[in-house]
Amino acid sequence: MISLVKRILFKLLTQRAYLKAMHRGFYLLFDLGLLKRDKRFKFHYIVKQLIEKDFTVIDIGANLGYFAKIFARLSPQGKVICIEPILPFYEILKQFLSPFPQVEIHNIALGEQEGYVEMVLPESNGMIRTGLPHIIDKMEDIGTQKTIQVEVKKGSELFGSLSKIDYIKCDIEGYEWIVFNELQPIISKFRPIIQIEISESNIDHLVNYFDQLEYCQYGICDFKIIREKGQQNEIGDFLFIPTEQKVTFENKFNLI
Repeated sequence: MISLVKRILFKLLTQRAYLKAMHRGFYLLFDLGLLKRDKRFKFHYIVKQLIEKDFTVIDIGANLGYFAKIFARLSPQGKVICIEPILPFYEILKQFLSPFPQVEIHNIALGEQEGYVEMVLPESNGMIRTGLPHIIDKMEDIGTQKTIQVEVKKGSELFGSLSKIDYIKCDIEGYEWIVFNELQPIISKFRPIIQIEISESNIDHLVNYFDQLEYCQYGICDFKIIREKGQQNEIGDFLFIPTEQKVTFENKFNLI
């Protein structure tokens, strides 16, 4: 049903109107609790138990704000920093997150070196596919797809002046290994909880990375937090908790 409504709106609305409708529609369904049994949104509900009111949260790949507004609601005394390189998505974020003074939004990508990168903007009927924009891979044949140049900043410098970082969420379509490799000094310094979508090719790299940084791996299976190691029992974001938070975390979720 949701997919059908999206297809209809996609055909009837302008791109900006469609993106605004996607944001509003998601939060209507989310607030009514109608997505609780949909595994695609399992983390959207679990974060309510992970984010404290004074947390500093970084949302890398904020898209249309499907997590960012939840983070902002949960941390009124904290700070939310959104990173979103796609201008139309950035503009939607600015509009819908404007009521939250603790939110800061950057229209950039993160990477190893400052400068610019080329991003692919997959389209359908002239509109950007919201979950598919990505940095061009060297071996990728982009054909006639649209591309844009995006400014790149080093996360280690952008976040280095913060007094604390409590939580990082990342969804950047396969570029996560490069970004987290560059963020290593920040992760070591602040020891945040990490929620990250990992592409198949990056799983071994990042599992080993967090293991070396003394993090414990978890995930969500059948809507419950479980311990994980390497490949997940159920597809979804990976969750990494600093070992020093392990006992408190496992007690909260009744992990025996």
